[in-house]
Amino acid sequence: MASQALPQGPMQTLIFLDLEATGLPFSQPKITELCLLAVHRCALESPPSPQGPPPMVPPPPRVVDKLSLCVAPGKACSPAASEITGLSTAVLAAHRRQHFNADLVNLLRAFLQRQPQPWCLVAHNGDRYDFPLLQAELAMLGLSRALDDVFCVDSIAALKAVEQTGSTPEHGPRRSYSLGSIYTRLYGQVPLDSHTAEGDVLALLSICQWRPRALLQWVDAHARPFSTVKPMYGVTAFTGTHSRPPAATATTLLARGGDSIPNLGGSRRPKVLPTAKGPEAAPREGLLAPLGLLAFLSVAIATLYGLSLATPGQ
Repeated sequence: MASQALPQGPMQTLIFLDLEATGLPFSQPKITELCLLAVHRCALESPPSPQGPPPMVPPPPRVVDKLSLCVAPGKACSPAASEITGLSTAVLAAHRRQHFNADLVNLLRAFLQRQPQPWCLVAHNGDRYDFPLLQAELAMLGLSRALDDVFCVDSIAALKAVEQTGSTPEHGPRRSYSLGSIYTRLYGQVPLDSHTAEGDVLALLSICQWRPRALLQWVDAHARPFSTVKPMYGVTAFTGTHSRPPAATATTLLARGGDSIPNLGGSRRPKVLPTAKGPEAAPREGLLAPLGLLAFLSVAIATLYGLSLATPGQ
């Protein structure tokens, strides 16, 4: 499943992704909500005709698959994140949400398997936030290769390229490429339900329906393997997670015996290693044997010499 090569042919399914989390990257955030919306490329190549005068927000394709979940983060949400997303650790605990675990990874895999390949994740600011955070969550479970057969693109780079193609360079303030700014620039209104995972995914889909054929061409040319994404922060829960076998079915880790899980709690005694390395750490026993033989010969010679002196007539 570890595909590092370019995709065979154009992307067949675009999976629009958004994650909400406990805070910014420096705080080593955890996911609190995620939404994936899968659209086949034919739905973007042949968009429905919008009703009403432009600019009109295009309706989403009729045929879409959507997965939306809230997740218990296992750590406190920052006050700023809670204010923006409306989620807090206490609220998620009150609703008895589960953590990001192997079952959730299985669910993601099952969702992907229902879509035609190749798959491409599309996230706004994905290269800096969504993709590294998702990779960190997978690595914490020892499942860092679970999405190795997936490709990804950052919609900011894609939309910049599409918007600037064929347009006259403008002078003045730089354009903002935040999700809300692009949406307002295209459709003259603010997006609904901002900073909910589902709301942001739907807004991103609407933006990508603006010039869908140009967007698809850019995605086909620039999609990269998700396996090239580095986790947002270091992972200490498991060691050697990147060398694990592919996690096509994450439950295989749960089904194996205890020997397949790294020792974390110290139930086994650590091996005693030599304190020094190299030739100077040779065992002392190797030196004692020749020293003992030399001492024995010295005593023998001294004894014989003493006897020769004490014996008259020689």
